[in-house]
Amino acid sequence: MRRLFRGALIVVSLTFAFVAEPFQTARAQALPDAKAASPRRGAFLTPVSASATSAQTDAGRTAQRLIDGSGWGEDPPFSGTYLHTSNVFAGGANMWNGEPRSVLTFDLGRSCRTDGVYVWNYNEANGYNSRSVKDVDITGSVDGVSFAPVGSYTFTRAPGRDDYSGELVPFGKTVTARYFRFAIRSNYGGDNAGLAEIRFSDADHKFTATRPEPWTPRYPRPSHPLLDLHRALAGAENVVYPADAGLVDVTRSPYGAKGDGRADDTAALQRALTDNADNGSILYLPNGTYRVTDQLRWGHNERNTILQGQSREGTIIQLDDHCPGFTNPRRPRGVIWTGERPAQRFSNELHNLTIDTGSGNPGACGLQFIANNQGGVYDLTIVSGDGQGQIGLDLGYTDEQGPCLIKNAKVVGFDIGVHTASSVASVTMEHIRVERQNLFGVRNDGQPCTIRDLQSLNAVPALAAAGGLTTLVEASLRGTGAATSRNAIDFLGGALTARDVRTTGYAAALRDLRSGVGTQTAVTGPNFAQWTSRPAVRLFGKTAGSGLRLPIRETPNVPWGDIRTWVRPRRTSADGTDDSPSIQRAIDSGAETVYLPHATYHIGSTIVLRGRVHRLLGCTAYLETTPTFQKTEQPVFRFTDGPAPIVVIEGLRTDFSSGAHYFLEHSASRTLVMRRLAINFQGADAYQNSGAGDLFIEDVVGRYFRHHRQRVWARQYNVEGDGLHVLNEGGTLWILGLKTEGGGTLLDTRAGGVSEILGGFSYTVGAKLPQPMFAIDGTSQASFTFSEVCYDGGPFATVVHETGGNVSLDMLHDDSRWQSCFTLFSSGK
Repeated sequence: MRRLFRGALIVVSLTFAFVAEPFQTARAQALPDAKAASPRRGAFLTPVSASATSAQTDAGRTAQRLIDGSGWGEDPPFSGTYLHTSNVFAGGANMWNGEPRSVLTFDLGRSCRTDGVYVWNYNEANGYNSRSVKDVDITGSVDGVSFAPVGSYTFTRAPGRDDYSGELVPFGKTVTARYFRFAIRSNYGGDNAGLAEIRFSDADHKFTATRPEPWTPRYPRPSHPLLDLHRALAGAENVVYPADAGLVDVTRSPYGAKGDGRADDTAALQRALTDNADNGSILYLPNGTYRVTDQLRWGHNERNTILQGQSREGTIIQLDDHCPGFTNPRRPRGVIWTGERPAQRFSNELHNLTIDTGSGNPGACGLQFIANNQGGVYDLTIVSGDGQGQIGLDLGYTDEQGPCLIKNAKVVGFDIGVHTASSVASVTMEHIRVERQNLFGVRNDGQPCTIRDLQSLNAVPALAAAGGLTTLVEASLRGTGAATSRNAIDFLGGALTARDVRTTGYAAALRDLRSGVGTQTAVTGPNFAQWTSRPAVRLFGKTAGSGLRLPIRETPNVPWGDIRTWVRPRRTSADGTDDSPSIQRAIDSGAETVYLPHATYHIGSTIVLRGRVHRLLGCTAYLETTPTFQKTEQPVFRFTDGPAPIVVIEGLRTDFSSGAHYFLEHSASRTLVMRRLAINFQGADAYQNSGAGDLFIEDVVGRYFRHHRQRVWARQYNVEGDGLHVLNEGGTLWILGLKTEGGGTLLDTRAGGVSEILGGFSYTVGAKLPQPMFAIDGTSQASFTFSEVCYDGGPFATVVHETGGNVSLDMLHDDSRWQSCFTLFSSGK
């Protein structure tokens, strides 16, 4: 993935009515020192909605950010001082900016007596605080139609620091109004105008600092089995490896983590992470309870690191109760932190463990995770000991997130169970369970975010779609308690496609809460088959179509098996520096599992997957092709028929070579699973097939995949490079979470092929070739839920080229039905 740049502004047109009255001019009460508390007058009145005539929506900097408390809060808690961060990316985005002469409209939800406004101006660091609003005209209205002047004011420039406590702008009189409009006349010299947070002053109630109230846990404290190290847990998975697999066991020398729930293992675990940074190591945690008292941070470059537990229920990372550094809710801190942008955090993974954030840690997040290109979180539980905490799985604390896969994850407690944000580069989730959150089960503030099988047990909304493209498929959302007055799904902004949703216990299954929608459309439910925030699009035919709804199959698993029967390659003197013969001998040995220990392997000839082997497991093995091999048109692996009905190849990474070679040829009639593969060839293809066996792709990055008359199910499918990305020639292709990068046709469906994309994203950079984004010939069918971001001014000129009979139709980039997003496109005549 390449580095992104700031997005362009999107202008929204609104009509305003002004009532001519004399304007009152006043100067805001400026703060001599940003560290001091701002003057306070009336209690905070929080608007229920905010809109703007322009906003940087692709970066998430919408007017909604001015009223949602993002990046803002009481600090320290219960002090009465409210500070706003200078990091505009925190939480994905937390400030608004738009064109210099923008107009903002706020709705308080009811008419109120108001005597001023609390303003936190645009506080982004590194000089961007020059976007701060300077001169503004404020008008008010009871009915939203007739607006009367309140006054003209000058706001103080924000300092661009984290200790910014805002200012009170008194009106000089009491105004009764429900709606307020800010017409910006100038800023402090920036390219755009911006604000960070807005509250109004209640003329009838004085401001008082909040007082602490004892926290009441929402559920009994979770308990975990306390196991001796390496002891298997009955009924749980038992992920163990041979001693020579090259894993780093954190309980062995030189680290010596105890895992007994009593000793502080923070230093041991952190040393293991630091010593093994960015080298593809698998850090192995046997079953046990690892007590920690500080954040565990990925080491140098924050990539190519895997944390692997023995079992999800038996490997516990346990934060101390009331742990220093985790008690301030305005400063969220992950128990585990895997890095931050730029988008070079390749192949980070966590597997088979539980993170418990303890009790009395309201500032804790369970896991702050980032991965790029390939990587993810698999079979993970995150739980708060008492229900407090900011976010269980925090994917929105940094931008340039993904693509990555979150699969089989459960989050219990926290304000938000799972949070995603920022505009690139996609998160795919499958089999996600969220329980007993305080605000939202899952919230998306800007990501291209795709979720299949979301299960929620909550008194709050299960999903808030507030930005980006959210695609929800097959959800089961159960409301409890106060859910009877709430919605299972809140649609707040961006774009949303929801399909096959089942709810119980909620007032409505889904409600459209976007500002300016008017009636705030509700889907009462309790169940619905499909809802899209934008009309479905079709080039041929009069009806829009409802998508293909291809059959969905789960990715197959094969038994882990007895590691004593596993076989590894063993090079002989006759092999020289070519490891291909030794890998082939291991495959032909009759073993069901062949493992490649953590090392570099030189590939000089094609390796055939055949015989009894049903798993080729790379323990983050690195494959380096020889110069001679790169010159010939042959695959690194050829998959042929054999007695095992399903074969899995996983955990491998390749070099970055170019040439005539390619990664894999599927020439079998049986099923192949490609999982957790970083196929890094830059000028060589990833996959082609001559056999008709099924293919499952899960968390794979590569260049050019060619599917010929084959059934394919793909999840977190990342295809990068210029030229044709994916060819479906006469087959059936189902994709949950497609991410692409570069120019050239992303998916060509031809010769009777059928293709469905549920949640796709193009990060359009590099050479702009003349081909369309999608091509569909007259014999084929396709449907897409898809979005595009382009920061270099060269998006796809043609989005869809479809042929029907002797007629071809094109949808161009400037077509109003596109707007860089399809909630649903369907081909058809």
